[in-house]
Amino acid sequence: MPALAAPLPIIRPITDLRTQLNDVCTQASEAQEPIVLTKNGVASFVLMDSNAYETAERRNRIYLALREAEIEEQYRPTPLTAEESDANMREIFALWGLDYAPNGN
Repeated sequence: MPALAAPLPIIRPITDLRTQLNDVCTQASEAQEPIVLTKNGVASFVLMDSNAYETAERRNRIYLALREAEIEEQYRPTPLTAEESDANMREIFALWGLDYAPNGN
């Protein structure tokens, strides 16, 4: 989702953790988005469902692997064949514990 189309963040006062903990946890699980907890009107903490956190971390690892491949390619003296490129991407993704499927295969 583009940054400009991102939904508004969920904002709650930190006291809701004490007074409405079950509601806050349910909202975090259902929304699958971070909840910004405020103290005196200022953002202090972020609460996130563990599945949403793992998804975000996986997305970040994939982004970093792709960015690393782009940087390597930029400084590579000779071009790679598609097979060599796929083999390199598989190796990078394997380091991160992810499966690599070129062209969505």
